[in-house]
Amino acid sequence: MSATTGYFVAGASWLHRRNPLTKLLALGLVLLAAFLLPPVVLPILIVIIVLVAWSSGLLRPMARAMRIPAVLLLSILVVNSLFFPGAKDLLLSVGPLSISREGLTFGLVSAGRVLVAFLASIAFLFTTLADDLLEALISRGASHRISFVVLSAVQMVPRMQARAGAILEAQQARGLSMKGSFVRRLRKLVPLVAPVMLGSLVDVRERTFALEARGFGARPGRTAYRVVADPPIDRWLRWLILAGMVAVVLFALGVIDP
Repeated sequence: MSATTGYFVAGASWLHRRNPLTKLLALGLVLLAAFLLPPVVLPILIVIIVLVAWSSGLLRPMARAMRIPAVLLLSILVVNSLFFPGAKDLLLSVGPLSISREGLTFGLVSAGRVLVAFLASIAFLFTTLADDLLEALISRGASHRISFVVLSAVQMVPRMQARAGAILEAQQARGLSMKGSFVRRLRKLVPLVAPVMLGSLVDVRERTFALEARGFGARPGRTAYRVVADPPIDRWLRWLILAGMVAVVLFALGVIDP
C-alpha cells in the first residue's frame, strides 16, 4: 500500500471496471439499507458483499482487513451484552456481570451494521483508485474543493502510515530497538507521534503550494490528464441505484409498506 494508491488493489475484475461514481452510489445504497431497513437485511447484505468480493478476487485482502474492525465489533457486542441499560431478560450471570437478551440483540444489530459499513467501504476502496474518483467527481460538475477533500480523506490514512513507517525505519537505523514486551514497544512508539503529526502538517502545506502553483480552482479551460471510463451500463446502474436509494428512504419513512 502506497500513499498515492491508498488501499487500491490492482485488478481487472468487473467491479474494478465500474465507474467510481457508480461504486460510490452503490456504497451509499448499502449504507442506507444497513442503517434504515430492519436488521433482518443485515445477513443478506453481508452475504451479497462477500459474494461481490469473491467474484472480484478480493476475498483474501478483505479477510486480512477484518483485523482492523475486529476489536471494535467485539467491544460493541460485549459492552452492550453486559451493560445494556434497563435490561430485564437475563440470559447468563457470572458474578456481578450479566448478559441480557436485550443487550445481546442490540449488540448484534449494532455490530452487524458496523460490519456491513466496513465491508462495503473496504470493497469500494480496494477497487477504486483515488485519482479516478477525483476526476469522475469533477467531470460531473462537483466542486473541485469538495472533490479534493474527498481525495484527501481517502489518502489520509495511507499517507500517515507511509510516513510513520519511514520514520520508524529511520529510528531503527539509528539504534532504536522494538524488541521486548508489548508495553515496552508501545512506549517506544510514543516518540513517533510528534514527527508524524508535524510531517503531516508540512505535507498539507506543500500540497497546498503545489495546487496553487498549478492553478487549482481555475474554472475556464480546465482539462483532465486522465479520462475515466463510463460505459453505458454504468449509467443504467446509477439510475437503478438511485431508485433503490429512494425506495429505501420511502420504506424507512413508512411511505412504502412491506
